[in-house]
Amino acid sequence: MELHHLKTFATVAREGSLTRSAQILLLSQPAVSGHIKLLEEELGTVLFERTAKGMQLTREGLILLEEAERTLDAAKTLVNRARGLQGDAAGPLALGIASDPAALRLGTLLSTLLAAHPRLRLRVSHHLSADVVDQVQDGRLDAGFVLEERPDRALRHLPVAPVRLRVVGPAAWRDRLAGAGWSDLAALPWVGTPPRCSFHLIAARAFARNGVAPGTIIEVDQESALKGLVTEGLGLALLREEPALAAAAAGEVALWPGEALRSHLHLILPLDKEGEPALQALRAAVGAVWQEPL
Repeated sequence: MELHHLKTFATVAREGSLTRSAQILLLSQPAVSGHIKLLEEELGTVLFERTAKGMQLTREGLILLEEAERTLDAAKTLVNRARGLQGDAAGPLALGIASDPAALRLGTLLSTLLAAHPRLRLRVSHHLSADVVDQVQDGRLDAGFVLEERPDRALRHLPVAPVRLRVVGPAAWRDRLAGAGWSDLAALPWVGTPPRCSFHLIAARAFARNGVAPGTIIEVDQESALKGLVTEGLGLALLREEPALAAAAAGEVALWPGEALRSHLHLILPLDKEGEPALQALRAAVGAVWQEPL
C-alpha cells in the first residue's frame, strides 16, 4: 500500500472534489482517480460514491478514513523525528500570505530559510486572510501570515510586527480630506476589500467606533489594486502606512491627516504540528528577518 494513495484518499474525502484535490496535490485529475481506484482494489471496498454534489464517502470509506489519517500522521511523525535527529528541515513547506510580499520581507525570508535548510521545497500562495486561516486549519497550508489575531484553539498566533494603516484618497481630493471627520469619510465613495480580508475588518471596526458605515462602491482583493483605483480617482481606501506615505509624497494620492489604524502581523502555525522541523525552521527564519524572537 502506497502512502501517496492514502494521502490522495484523505484529500478527496476532505475536498469532495477530484478537481480541487488534483490542484492541491499537484496531480492530474486522472492520476487522482487512478489512486482512488488502486486503493479501492487493494482494500476490496468502494470508498466513494460519485454524486451530483461531488465525491461522497461511503460508510466503509468513512470508517477507513480514520485509519488512513492515523497512518499518514504516524508516517509524518516518523519522518519528522528522523529529520529532527539530523538537525535538518527538509521536504515541502506550503506558506500562505495575505499581504504584499514586500511588506512581509518575503524575498529575504525565503532566502534566509533556504540558506539554512536547502532541502526544503517551498510553495507560497496568496489568499484573503480568513482563507489563510482556514487552509492552515485543514492542512492545505503548513503556515501563514495574516493581519489581526483570529483566536482559534487549534492555531498558534505569533506576533511578528505592528502594522499601521492610513486612509488615502485621489490627489484631487486633498482639500476635501484636510478637515474631514469619520462621518465625512463615510459619505465619500470607498474602494473596499471583501469581508474575509483583514483590511475590511479593520475599516469596519473604525467606522463602527464612530457610528457610521462606509459607502463602498468597489471591492478588490489585492493591495496593489486598492492604490491603483484610488490613483484613478474612484474613491478612498485603506493602505499600509509605508506605501501610503510614499504615494502621497509622489503626489499620487492625498493622505487623510486623521488617525492611523493599528493592527499586527502574525505568523500562524497549527498547534499539533508546530514542533515539526520545517515549521521550527520557518519560525526561526521569521525571527531572524524581523529581529523579533518568536
